[in-house]
Amino acid sequence: MKMKIFFIIIITMFVISLIAEESVGITLKVKGNVILTHEEEDLKAKDGAELENNDVLESKDESFAVVKFIDGSSVVKLFPNSVLTINAEKKDGKLNKRSNLKLGNLWAKVSKNTGEFVIDTPTTVISVKGTKFVLLVAENGSTNLYTLEGAVNIKNKKDGNEANVGKGQKASTSGEGEIIVSTIIEGEMDEYDISSSEILNINLKNENGEKRSIEIEFE
Repeated sequence: MKMKIFFIIIITMFVISLIAEESVGITLKVKGNVILTHEEEDLKAKDGAELENNDVLESKDESFAVVKFIDGSSVVKLFPNSVLTINAEKKDGKLNKRSNLKLGNLWAKVSKNTGEFVIDTPTTVISVKGTKFVLLVAENGSTNLYTLEGAVNIKNKKDGNEANVGKGQKASTSGEGEIIVSTIIEGEMDEYDISSSEILNINLKNENGEKRSIEIEFE
């Protein structure tokens, strides 16, 4: 087991060494039709695509994307029909992540003590210290948060109401007024279940044009 962990760390460091300085993340896996908007240019997202600040990922029907931030601290899975803007900034030796989920659903796993991790929605602010959660944002801005591990804070932008949502709890809000916190019902999160680990084949190219095809495992 120790050798396996060591191997994963080495591979992760190798991937990071090939990524450009301005990049803040990488698409570990893309399935189906996912559009990457970079500097107003729409591209078809692929495995191993480097992500910079203000890049936008939009997943279409039956499509998804898995993103890992460059510091290795956090993994996000964007489900079908979702729009996520990637943002991160290095400060005091850590990478502060503040992305924006305009619409749709995502799953995230965040490591503790690795910089700020915040997700803005049209109506709320989701703040995470280290946890695993699912976030759902409807077209009208209503937000549903499901905390699978750890704790997450959710705050309405309009009136400042907030709530801490612990493991096994969910929160629902329209973006103003009461934030309703209750218990996750058994089986409610089955469609958002993420396997404990997965082997991904990705292709990378550094600034010198050198290409590498590698396998990486994320948990």
